[in-house]
Amino acid sequence: MIRFAAKCLMTILLCAAASARGATLEAIEYYNATLDHYFVTAFADEIAKLDAGALTGWQRTGQHFTVFDPATPMAGASPVCRFYGLPAAGLDSHFYSASPAECAAVLQRFPGAWIEETDNAFGIYLPDTVTGQCPSGSVPVYRAWNGRADSNHRFTTDPATLRAMLAKGYIAEGYGPAPMPVAMCSPSGSSQPALVPTCVASASNAAPDTGSAITLTASCTNAPVAYTWTNCASATAQCTATSASIGQVTYTVVARNAAGASAPASVDVSWQSPSSSAPQCTIARTSQTNPPTVNTYVAMEVSCNAAIGSYSWNGCSSTTRTCVVRETTAGPHTYSVIARSAEGSSAPVKLTLGWAASAPSPPGLCGAFPSYLYSDVGAQSVRIESVLMPAPPAFAWNGAWTVSFMVPPTMSAASVGSMSSAEFSGPSTQREVTISATPCDFRPTDPSGTSGPFARQSGFSNTIQFVTAPRPGFPLLAAGGVYYYSVRNFQPSNGTITCPSSPGRCDALVQSVLPTR
Repeated sequence: MIRFAAKCLMTILLCAAASARGATLEAIEYYNATLDHYFVTAFADEIAKLDAGALTGWQRTGQHFTVFDPATPMAGASPVCRFYGLPAAGLDSHFYSASPAECAAVLQRFPGAWIEETDNAFGIYLPDTVTGQCPSGSVPVYRAWNGRADSNHRFTTDPATLRAMLAKGYIAEGYGPAPMPVAMCSPSGSSQPALVPTCVASASNAAPDTGSAITLTASCTNAPVAYTWTNCASATAQCTATSASIGQVTYTVVARNAAGASAPASVDVSWQSPSSSAPQCTIARTSQTNPPTVNTYVAMEVSCNAAIGSYSWNGCSSTTRTCVVRETTAGPHTYSVIARSAEGSSAPVKLTLGWAASAPSPPGLCGAFPSYLYSDVGAQSVRIESVLMPAPPAFAWNGAWTVSFMVPPTMSAASVGSMSSAEFSGPSTQREVTISATPCDFRPTDPSGTSGPFARQSGFSNTIQFVTAPRPGFPLLAAGGVYYYSVRNFQPSNGTITCPSSPGRCDALVQSVLPTR
């Protein structure tokens, strides 16, 4: 493989020929058939050596994309770090990232495997970390990982190339919805044709009970700016649906960007009559990052509306209501469980998680903490415990725990919901909790929720109640809205962390009460 010394790279940075601020270069792609590896570089001396055959086996693929010269920084662009994977670690490959958080995570997590050759190989734009949309005048750069032990990535601005790599078993990495998240944004938008979105529609449950709520999701390429749903009311990539009648309903979405409208994407949902006897269950999950990272753990907990005698898991090994799984390969993994009571068996409850190859950027304000736990309980009334996370840092002494929940779309104006936390399997610990539209939000309280949490509380056990219609003394949340209940081991009155640094974690439980009527 290719190995260039950091000293050489720094010399190139100092001697770059470009003089105008924001000058651009072309990052050229090469392929080595023997290694089945791809490599890109914008450094002139590396390109010259590769083209001259000084490094055996490397040939141009014909693909390239525009980047900013590192010697002439561009406002708004992000410097791209470049790592070399050591052969002694079984790698012999290069890795690029435009995310400072991801660069820092590689340094922290893989000190004996990946070494940083430079923190400014070139400049490029970052996409919106939620939608994957690129700034005006730039185009997506997709990143595909081979998913093998030798860990090689391919970077391309061509959607057809990415689709071809995914068909070969590669895994797309980046920001925004699957199947084509965006890793970077090349400043070359004017030279490439704009593409209309391509969408896939999915449902969180394909056979739900009438009266329950499901989430429909449109996963689209090419950064849509508008969505139109049929049989569901929403103008975003997600739509919450319910039905009072049994039978099949087809939900369709069309996404639009400046280039035009996508072809309609549809998903069929078969609404079922609720069973009065068989148990109905849901899965809550907790992970150390969101999405979970390979070689870390996810704790899953099942909650049912009946007394359960046994549990049968698929994709995770357990015979109880809890199951802890650790994956070693990135990409989507599906888990399901059937709960059995004296009255019968539940329908299979499924959970699909997309595991990331490397630690993603922390959501919301979670990056302010050394570590965080992320849980998702959906729109269900459940109880979850941080103690299920078997490895540190878990709910670390100086970390945060944020729990995503949805206010049930059918919650009535007369009902009161609540999110609570208390001690579990540890020393008595005073904590601060908030409800916000942003994960890990401990900014000053803002009752409107615009620039801070809707409400906060502190103590050894804490409950924040909320409503969906104005009522004095209660925070007002929107039915169908997604919010975050965040917890930290902290005493606001004196500004101190309340959990001792040894053993390093203070476990708690969180209980959601989310009325559906």
